[in-house]
Parts: sequence; C-alpha cells; structure tokens
Amino acid sequence: MDVEQNFVTVNGMALGEETKGNTVQSLVRELDAHTVWRSGGWQSGHHILHEDGREMAFSFYGAAAFDGADTYLRHMAISSVELFQEAVELEGKGVPNALSMIAVDQNCLSSTPYHSAISRTREILRGKNKKGTVGKGVGEALRDSMDPDLAIRAGDFHDRNKVRRNAENIRRLKLATVRRLIANHSGPVPEDVYPELAILEDEALSDDIAAANEYLSDLVAITDDAYLATLLGREGAIVNEVSHGVLHHPRYGFVPHITQIDPTSMNVIRTVRDHEYQGTITRLGVVRSYFTRHGAGPLVSYSPELTRDLTETHNNVANDWLGEFRNGHFDVVALDYAFRIEKDTKAVDGLMVSFLDVLATRDAWDVCEAYEYTGQATDLEDYFYLEGDKIVGIKLHQDEGGDEHYRHQLRLTELLKECRPILTTLSSQDGEKLEDLFISYVESRMDVPVVGRAYGPGVYDRHFTPRFAEVLRP
Repeated sequence: MDVEQNFVTVNGMALGEETKGNTVQSLVRELDAHTVWRSGGWQSGHHILHEDGREMAFSFYGAAAFDGADTYLRHMAISSVELFQEAVELEGKGVPNALSMIAVDQNCLSSTPYHSAISRTREILRGKNKKGTVGKGVGEALRDSMDPDLAIRAGDFHDRNKVRRNAENIRRLKLATVRRLIANHSGPVPEDVYPELAILEDEALSDDIAAANEYLSDLVAITDDAYLATLLGREGAIVNEVSHGVLHHPRYGFVPHITQIDPTSMNVIRTVRDHEYQGTITRLGVVRSYFTRHGAGPLVSYSPELTRDLTETHNNVANDWLGEFRNGHFDVVALDYAFRIEKDTKAVDGLMVSFLDVLATRDAWDVCEAYEYTGQATDLEDYFYLEGDKIVGIKLHQDEGGDEHYRHQLRLTELLKECRPILTTLSSQDGEKLEDLFISYVESRMDVPVVGRAYGPGVYDRHFTPRFAEVLRP
C-alpha cells in the first residue's frame, strides 16, 4: 500500500468467535503494520493457527506477535500475572524477548484474583439461570474502577504499598459481598463456592498481587500520552484488535448476557482523533457465514443441525464458565442491529466474511431475514421494526442513563428468547458459486463491501480483495 499512515480497526460484528485474531494477523501482513493496538479485556482469547503449525490463544499480545508486530495496550483491562505467563508461552513458541514487544498505557485497569473469585461465585450461585462469564473478573474490576481506592492501574504497579492497599480493599469488599450472597442463597450452597471463598479469605494474596505488579513494571514499558503521540506519528500502519463482539455491548447488548468493555473501537478512534492523527482511519468488521454464540443468551437463528455439523478444533466445546457453543444461520436482523450499535455515520467501511469454506460443497444456504414472535406480548413496536407479523429489525433504544434503559434492554432480551428465525434460502444456479451468491447478498443487504474472504480457521485461509485498497483510500 502506498498510504504512509493507516489506522485500521477490527471489530467482531456478532457475538464473538468471528475470527478477529486471524483477521488481524492477515491484515498486519497485508499492510506491513508495525503495531497491534489491543483494546477491551484480557478475558477474551483470540486463537491463532499459524501456517508453521504453531497455535496460541492471545489475551494480551496482538494476534500478529508471531510475525513480529509490536503490541500496545490502551483502553484495555489487564492482569499482570497472566500477561507475564502469556509472554513466557510466546517465548516458548519461538518469539524471543516477548516482553520487549509490548507497551502498556499507564491507565490500563488491572483485575485481580479477588475479582475473578467473586465473578465465578456469582455464576455458580445462579444455578440454571446462567448469565455467561469467562470467570476472569474483568467486569467486576470495571465496575469498581470509579472508586480510586478500588482501582489498580498499570501506572500504579511500581507503587507496591498502594497496590497492596487497594488489593486489600478489594478483597474485603468482595469477601463481604460473597458472604452476604451465601447467607441469602436459597437451598444448599454448591461446593464449588468454597474454593472461591478461600481465595477471598487469603489476605496474603494481596502481598503477592503487589509483588507481581511491581515485578512486571520492571519488565515492560508502562507508557503515557507522549508514547502514544510518537506511535501515531510513525509511518506505516497500526491495527486495532478489539475483544468481544459488538452484540455484547455493555449498554446495547442483550442484558444480562453482556460484557463491561467497549467492543466497538469508538473509544480508541476518539483517542486517535484527539491526538490529531494524520493518516486514514478505516473500520473493518468481521463476521462468519453463519452465527455463533458461546454461552447463555439469545441466538434467534440457532440451528441444531449447524451446531452438530460445523465443528472446529478450538470451539464447539462446552466451557465450565461460558457454557454451550451454538451455531445459527447468518442473521441479517442481528447484524443490522450490530451496525447501528456503532452509532456512527457508517458502522464499518468493509467486511471480512470468514468460514466461506462451509459453502463449498453446498448449492443452497439458509439466511435469517426476519423473526417470528411466538409469545403473547403486545408491546413489540417499542422494541422492533415490524412488517405485518414479521420482526425485520431491532430498535436502538436511546440511552439516557439510569435504570429505565437497563430495563428496556432486559425486556428486549426476554422478547428475543421467544423469537424464531424466518429463513430465506439462497440457491446457486447455472454454475454460479454459492459463495459468490452469498457475498453479493451480504453486500446488497448490508450496503457495505466485502473486502476480505476467509475459508477456514487459519491465517493462511484468508485474503483481501482488490476492493480493500479502495476502502483504504476513500
């Protein structure tokens, strides 16, 4: 590419597992990008399948670490111990001096084992009414972060006394909360709760947290705005890799099955613009040829057949915390909602569509164009766009803060649970490839060009089309 500076964001436009990681690595190669800017939370693992056989799930490092790209963490929740462990794993897979490749902004929030313990405890006590969690405590840490006595940030890592004090504040608060939850729990307390309680009762762990953070501060660059100004002033490309999918948005997602981080890149783009970036900013969305959901929450287009037939080496496995992995038909209604959650003049400039290989042996493919509501509610117009008896879109509720918006999103989730997909079959004819028919359909329905195609789980399975260059230089 002949553009001197490019900043490209990569957003999952569904419910996670869209193949953001391999897309990022492929994009770094396409642009010869020097840095991957990670944002969101470390609880999200982006799985990389390298052509030389190496595999790894990255939670902190950019997905192009195997190719030597540096990593910058900002607008990112982290954990010092797990970051160090990932660096050790990366070195074990042939990447030397991994800690020299990563820079952490001083405002990055750190979660603790105490946050993890209470997150898992809450989920255990929910019984069958699972919310869905990775069990890392990032959401708990974010909710605490408004109180300076409960927040531990990367800029504090060198101050062992402060970190120890705040960790102990967190421990005491979470311990009191868990004891209250146990006291109010109806029925026998599950045995799985007690190992988590033991973590919260371990006062010595606060010392370990402080020591680990201080140790990490001596090994990685803890940076400020001057570093970012230098980074944004460099020639070449930066790729923003975001955790989670847009439909997990903390304010507009399907409550309570949401994340607490921003999965849209909006905070990152705002920061880049505030620093008067001179290059182009391009927004790339990633979506599969079918939808997936790992864990609890609505997946209106759910298909038992696709869940059974479309298997992967690193997915389709029930997780102790996330739960069941489900597949569903490509969902135009949900994707349109994800686009509007971005709340910009245009949600994305181009799409990467992955797992097109599943169409190779087929001549027909079902897509979900509308929903059928099967319940008894009379307030559907408050939540959906309707055409007769069909739901053809999800309305974006104006968020003015407060409990009313939360109740609206909670009600939306309950209504979606009583929806079923209305399917349309795309059928290829006269020698036309089903893949090309599907891509044309996506471009027409979403009014956005498909600039990349992927045919499997590996970096080597994807490529960018000539239209990508057009999107980079609008």
